[in-house]
Amino acid sequence: MPTSTSNQPGEGRTRRTFMKETATLSAGITAVGLGAQSAIEAQQAPYAGKVLGANDRIVVGFIGTGSQGQAHVRYQSRHAADNNIATAAVCDVYQKRLKEAQSMLKLPDSATYTDHRKLLERKDIDAVTIATVDNWHAPCSIDAMEAGKHVYCEKPMTRYLREAFEVYDTCKRTGKTFQLGSQFCSDKKYHQAAKWVKDGLAGPLVWMQASYCRNNYPRSEWTYQNDPDASPDNLDWNRWLGQAPKIPFNPDHYFSWHKYYAYNNGILGNLLPHRVTPLLMVNPVLEFPHRVVCTGTRAISTDREITDTTHLLAEFPSGLTLFVAGSTVNEKGVADTIRGHKATMNFSSSQNNVELRPERPFTDEIDPEDFSIGERVGSVPAHEKNWFDCIRSGEQPNGNIEVAVRSHAVIAMSEIAERLSMTVLFDEKTRKLTDGTGREIEPIDYDTNAPVRKPEPWV
Repeated sequence: MPTSTSNQPGEGRTRRTFMKETATLSAGITAVGLGAQSAIEAQQAPYAGKVLGANDRIVVGFIGTGSQGQAHVRYQSRHAADNNIATAAVCDVYQKRLKEAQSMLKLPDSATYTDHRKLLERKDIDAVTIATVDNWHAPCSIDAMEAGKHVYCEKPMTRYLREAFEVYDTCKRTGKTFQLGSQFCSDKKYHQAAKWVKDGLAGPLVWMQASYCRNNYPRSEWTYQNDPDASPDNLDWNRWLGQAPKIPFNPDHYFSWHKYYAYNNGILGNLLPHRVTPLLMVNPVLEFPHRVVCTGTRAISTDREITDTTHLLAEFPSGLTLFVAGSTVNEKGVADTIRGHKATMNFSSSQNNVELRPERPFTDEIDPEDFSIGERVGSVPAHEKNWFDCIRSGEQPNGNIEVAVRSHAVIAMSEIAERLSMTVLFDEKTRKLTDGTGREIEPIDYDTNAPVRKPEPWV
């Protein structure tokens, strides 16, 4: 069994296991394009849910009430009157966190659940906010939409790419409103940049760059103190693990799960969706990446499987290139910039503005422009409001399913490229991944470097 390095799946997890988990079609996803029907569409139609008018109150449930989940509880209860919503139920596998959320919302015991499916059985609930560990994003999102609920799901969209297409297909079939919890998509400076691009001021887009870097020394990023109150008696450990490998109760894996590949992909899924998703949203032509490469290192951190510094490079069919860097051990990133053939757009988070500057050959054709907004950058309440507004109007929210699945393709392909040291190619028509030689990426026996005779689906 290989040891844990920056290019391997991590301690106790072989490269073969990782490939089984990341194979996009091994679990029976039909090899069709996004516009075609998937195999799941042949099943019985889901519960449609209530039809909401412009003035109807939206009843919300919360699945996952840890730190981020409780932040959503606070935001939505604080703005309940403004958004015309009612917060009706909470679900979590850890009784202590469940009781904390229950107390915040002043709910009866009958409105608390440890199994999200029980919460979804309630016909009065119209929408759910999902803030679970990453490997539960897909099951909860799919179950919710099947039950007729609209979904706000924290980033990343899912743990693996195959699951993202399952969520996509379910969303398109049910017609539910899906909002990816990458709140920077509701930052107005990105929408202004999108308008400039749509109006032709930037010309064809050539190159985007961004970063999400921070340095929390002396605290180790994503290392949290274990709660001594937690035990198998009040925390449903097997349910929390879900589809992750079954291991004995381990408080460090529960409270500091961001450090382990079984539950997430580190910087790529936890930080970089906040850059990748809004940048892709600026492009009026939504594209899947054609080719992705990615590097990752642990330059400083020694207490984790995930890397502490990563750089991804994605190429799109139009010729656009996206470069994004992330680090948890150095806070100096690169300037967020979109380069077009005719003009360049420079973003500032500290000033919350974006400027358009014409390229030298086009200074007579295009005037410089500046846009600044005083609102807080990356506002979760603004992103939640956008979701509620779109549930009522039927419009697509800022972090909609189309931009979400394309953003996640960048993230998921980057993880494979980083951990397995390969170039990853994607074919939108077949939804297949291949390596740089054209061979389809599938479960591989890395002991013999030969294809597995009977690939086991990731379940």
